Amino acid sequence: MGEVSRGTGLEDKIVMITGAGSGIGRAAVAAFTDAGAIVVAAGRRVEPLRESLELAGIDQSRSLVLTCDVTDEDSVAAAVDATVERFGGLDAAVNTAGTFGPIGPIAESRLEDASDVVAVNLIGMWLCVKHQARAMIAAGGGAIVTTGSVASLIGHSGSPMYAATKHGVVGLTKAAALQLAPHRIRVNAVCPGSTDTPMLRELYPSADQFDARAKRAPLGRVGEPAEVAAAAVWLASPHSSYVTGQALAVDGGVTAGSAAPVRSAT
Repeated sequence: MGEVSRGTGLEDKIVMITGAGSGIGRAAVAAFTDAGAIVVAAGRRVEPLRESLELAGIDQSRSLVLTCDVTDEDSVAAAVDATVERFGGLDAAVNTAGTFGPIGPIAESRLEDASDVVAVNLIGMWLCVKHQARAMIAAGGGAIVTTGSVASLIGHSGSPMYAATKHGVVGLTKAAALQLAPHRIRVNAVCPGSTDTPMLRELYPSADQFDARAKRAPLGRVGEPAEVAAAAVWLASPHSSYVTGQALAVDGGVTAGSAAPVRSAT
């Protein structure tokens, strides 16, 4: 189970989570289950989605597994429509599906790799927001949470294209928030720092590499997926009802500035 307590205002609300089969998406399934929501777990593979729901301990009558490829508009539209058909609407969405792509010098990067990162991180996010907004406009309101990154707010020397797409996610979030505000739909981004997910472990497989990522944060550690999920719960809930168009960094202080120690004057 997640670490978010009841009383969030999300009880019996219908929440779609993309990328729900692992990492932050899996943690979001647990967090929204804990918050009393009805959870739709969407992703490319069924078994990891089912496992996320089982780990969360949510009843089958209050959950749904949907295969969804965020780069395919028909797939995204069908997932949103299936949610509305099953539960009668869509109150909130948390979009965590993303990819990092290869790390390396920009002069040696390949067009096909860059295209894949753009397709998932930016076009995929746009498709999710587009069709989720369509359902929420019909229902009279809702909340959408996109997933950016610290690389939405600062550069990432290892993968310029990843940083470019994550900057784009924040731009999309802000623009969608402005456009959808008259429809009572809030749109915000959660921007995680290094978070202990399978993707991070794959990118930094050695203990030394992983420790270096931990030391990069002023708080001296990587984040936990549940910590990012808790921020997403808040952004999706009525407790953030006057918050829209924002990029909330959950990064251990990385984007706050230098972590150099303050020297005593004596």
